[in-house]
Amino acid sequence: MSGATLPTSGEEPPLFERIEELLADPAQQDNPLRGPLTELMAAFYDQLNQMDRITRISDRYQAAERARGAGHALNYREQLRRLEKIVRISDRYQGMLRELNQRLEWLSNRDALTGLPNRRHALARLNEEHGRAQRSGKPFAIALVDIDHFKGINDSWGHEVGDQALAAVAARLAASIREYDMCARWGGEEFLVLLPETAASVLPDSAERLRACIAADPFVIGERQRTVTVSLGVGCLQPGEDLTAFMKRVDDALYRAKHKGRNRFELSAPPAEFDNPPAAG
Repeated sequence: MSGATLPTSGEEPPLFERIEELLADPAQQDNPLRGPLTELMAAFYDQLNQMDRITRISDRYQAAERARGAGHALNYREQLRRLEKIVRISDRYQGMLRELNQRLEWLSNRDALTGLPNRRHALARLNEEHGRAQRSGKPFAIALVDIDHFKGINDSWGHEVGDQALAAVAARLAASIREYDMCARWGGEEFLVLLPETAASVLPDSAERLRACIAADPFVIGERQRTVTVSLGVGCLQPGEDLTAFMKRVDDALYRAKHKGRNRFELSAPPAEFDNPPAAG
């Protein structure tokens, strides 16, 4: 970006490496913040170049003051004040860069259409919650939510209306969960809802709440009221159960809900090895 070289001392913040990686990442080429961030980095490096030039000037003035006496002291102090001003400006630029980096990080974990956490973020959170549940022994449940007849929505109403329907369903799902739950776009017309500390005894109520929040009232999409429903597969993690096997059980439950008529939920029964655990001793 510029010929300037950043400091290599221990005071250098790791922020710059992250910014350079994000700017070089092809996945960020279309990010709306990439252009402003590139310009800001260029301006920042320009300020570093100015600082470097003024530092060299100040060094020459120091030598001149020693060699020629106090006559150059006034000019030196003026250059020093200018240098201090540039340092303050540089500090402000670093603060702006940190804020932009945080914004880019947030955007990289979001689905552009719905604003929900994307699949990458959902997978990280899923693994985190799975590990926490296995260590603590606390219940952990998930729901896979799929919009019914979504292909028909696209075919009948058009893809623009289909996108609006996806965003509207996402908003209702997100509004119906608890603060520590998470609703993410899993892919296509499918959503993943993480339900930490949700026991099997209350899971049907949680699943019905999610189903009803979509089916209870029509959506206003494209200036018309349109009815949308969802099908759900839900299940609770069993102690010691592998995450892949757990997800497969819940996905199978979603398939059953679709097969049995849609606009319903199906509970995922625990696998056979968890139904009849071996007797102790």
